Amino acid sequence: MNEKCIYCGNKKAIEKDHIPPKSFFARPRPSNLITVPSCSNCNREFGKKDEIVRNLLTSLETTEIHPAVINQLAEKRNRSLSRNGGIHSFKFLLENMKQIDRYSDAGTYMGKFPAYNLDSIIVGQFLERIARGLLFHNNNIGYGDYSFEWKMAPTEKAYESMSDELKRFLGSGTYEYFGDGIFGYAGYTWPGKPRSLWIMNFYSGIEFMVIVRD
Repeated sequence: MNEKCIYCGNKKAIEKDHIPPKSFFARPRPSNLITVPSCSNCNREFGKKDEIVRNLLTSLETTEIHPAVINQLAEKRNRSLSRNGGIHSFKFLLENMKQIDRYSDAGTYMGKFPAYNLDSIIVGQFLERIARGLLFHNNNIGYGDYSFEWKMAPTEKAYESMSDELKRFLGSGTYEYFGDGIFGYAGYTWPGKPRSLWIMNFYSGIEFMVIVRD
């Protein structure tokens, strides 16, 4: 591997980073996982946070019902939270829990329910990393001082209210899936340009949109 690390752009890439991390997948893991060139320092730094993000994303009401979470990953998550080093992950989950108002599909108020606040530095850094990896995987674009903005992907209700032009644009993307819906993404890119938009789905239950600007 002669490339520079796609995350820092400074050091030689002597390792391969998985996009998303291998720990997000149940065994047997898919044979087509995405790998990108990374230096040892970046790879080690990511490893400290991967477990925290996985534990968060597998603890949501919409993702806990995924077969991979039910059959394998929930147990891994619970073990990681119970061991000595898991206090950081457990503390992160508690600190990012809040009470939200919930309404039925018909608009009836159902009271307050606990939910996780996904708007955190760790989640933002994780999504930037995935976007950088997909940029390299799809467009062969390495490190650059690009700006990354993320938000929750549009809901079905929000999609219906969009203009026909925007619907056609979002509908033009093709999803690629890994591990029976554990991870999926669609990329909207310009040839040779870092500017892009990525829709990322985890465990068929939570979807993010990441915008990259050069």
